[in-house]
Amino acid sequence: MSIYTALRAGVSGLTANSSALAVISDNIANVNTVGYKRSGVDFSALVNAQNSNTTYNAGGVLPLTRQQISLQGSLEQSRSTTDLAISGDGFFIVSPNNQQLSNGGSVLFTRAGSFTIDADGYMVNAQGLFLQGWPVASDGSVTTSPTSLSAIEAVNISGVGGLAEPTENVSINANLNSDQAAYTGTYAAGDMADGTVTPHFESSLEVFDSLGAPRTIAFGFIKTGPNTWQVESYARPNTNITGGALSGGLLASGTLTFNTDGTVAGTTGTIGAAFSIPWAASTGASAQPITLDLETGMTQFAKSFGVTSVTADGVPPGDLVGLVLEGDGMLTAQFSNGRARALYQIPLATFLNPNGLAADQGGAFRTTLESGLYNINSANAGGAGRIVSGALEASNVDLAAEFTNLITTQRAYSAASRIITTADEMLEELLMIKR
Repeated sequence: MSIYTALRAGVSGLTANSSALAVISDNIANVNTVGYKRSGVDFSALVNAQNSNTTYNAGGVLPLTRQQISLQGSLEQSRSTTDLAISGDGFFIVSPNNQQLSNGGSVLFTRAGSFTIDADGYMVNAQGLFLQGWPVASDGSVTTSPTSLSAIEAVNISGVGGLAEPTENVSINANLNSDQAAYTGTYAAGDMADGTVTPHFESSLEVFDSLGAPRTIAFGFIKTGPNTWQVESYARPNTNITGGALSGGLLASGTLTFNTDGTVAGTTGTIGAAFSIPWAASTGASAQPITLDLETGMTQFAKSFGVTSVTADGVPPGDLVGLVLEGDGMLTAQFSNGRARALYQIPLATFLNPNGLAADQGGAFRTTLESGLYNINSANAGGAGRIVSGALEASNVDLAAEFTNLITTQRAYSAASRIITTADEMLEELLMIKR
């Protein structure tokens, strides 16, 4: 009977619009949720078989929920460098735990990049999901795979520190006074180091040993003839080196000669080549090779002694002071000693049909047959977007559109309820015929 089918069509209309209301409510509730992807409801007509041209069997409506995962939300600036957003396609690879991933394991995908560092050093987003990345080897290489998760691990920065770098190269830019009278006494290598002869000019600088400890070495210059200077390098205090007390801390010695225009003509002896600093066993440091450059910046002009600059490489150990993530997904640690080191490269997963992903916990998604398999690439490669540090992707919900849909859904629900009321009245009239 057509009245009954109309009644059932009204019920299906109530059910469909109730589902639409639930979806709209979810969208409105998550308008400020980072990385949230809105859902929508499409209505599909149900058609019953028509057995007669004089009657009609109503089929009703079927609600079909669809996700708009591929629709990107706007990127909003954040003050935290560990807040990450993706400009373009792709998803961060995350896991609900910090265990090693394997194919088919507990792997999820998300656009919610509000990451922070937890108490154990892991990068975790606001939903408690652990960010995954490719570790960077000590030589800077990265082992990647477009389909395997075996090379990926949870990003962890605990215990990361800036290693000490011993000084290897030293350069002195200074002027030696050409008007200085030549030393007329007897001179032998080591006399300036042990104090037997007072240098005409002395300069000291700080170097770092293999443990990052600052150590002082000095350079003494004494003029022994026209355009000729004897140079010595020695440790201060001399007890810092093996046998230093006997040699006065002497490390290297030689002759520095100048041209008549005040420029360096050349060097002889160990002072003009690489020499080694034999740190004493009490320092705990290993022997340290040093290359001294006296030919680039030294001059001999008729003006007072003076040092223009002294440069030395090497740094003490440093503490982690910040993290920087570049657009290619390289997560770099910055240290208090001025050095930086790449720790991880953050990969992005892409899908042929991202709208086919299934929603999971914490605003993340998991693969389905409709989405297809994932493809893992570095940022800006293989169709993946660019990672933006210090930004978050906002929800892709359009509040104005949702309120409009809310009004039309409410009206449709009311109309469906009128179908039921009208069918009920018609059935009541039918029952009244017998009376």
